[in-house]
Amino acid sequence: MSRKKQVLFFIILIPVFLFSFMRLGSYFFTAEDVFYACERGLGYGPSDKILAEYDLEERSKLIVGKWNGDLSVVPAEPAFVVLWKLKDGGVSGFIPCEKIVTGYLLIDGKILGLVSDREISEVICQVEYGDYENPLTQKISMAVDKDGFFIGEWGNQNHEEGYAVIAYIEGINVQKDVIYRDGVSPEGVYYNNGVKEN
Repeated sequence: MSRKKQVLFFIILIPVFLFSFMRLGSYFFTAEDVFYACERGLGYGPSDKILAEYDLEERSKLIVGKWNGDLSVVPAEPAFVVLWKLKDGGVSGFIPCEKIVTGYLLIDGKILGLVSDREISEVICQVEYGDYENPLTQKISMAVDKDGFFIGEWGNQNHEEGYAVIAYIEGINVQKDVIYRDGVSPEGVYYNNGVKEN
């Protein structure tokens, strides 16, 4: 084989090997490609829109999309300098948003969610965490964007502290009126997706 044919052969072979390596190892050129591939792998999507991208530790990213009124959350991390892969530690993936205000806690202390009522401009969540006998609480206020998306950090999550749940959510309009409640209020009143229970 002549030198020119050898060079041409390797020019063709190198991209074939690169794409085979990427395909078998689930590596991608962008974090967004990881996001969409994860959705395909989980059997839904693609998201109608990427709502937000957030930087995590070690140059990783959290990508949040909106699909059919639900959320899709996928973490991606860099690999081999120029490639991306699914971040180690699992994936949140599809988050159903069946309530008027749906809140969700992520493992890194973030809280995010989606609102279906356009009147709601602010969401207040009360996070309960710690041990079951003497739980601690923290209240977080988050603005709602034009897509109905909200995100915040409560920052007190510690894996050694037991459990963490969103105990109560309020949806507030621009006049600062509470127009939606879900969960157990600080006064001990239980609301189920906006309806007061006896």
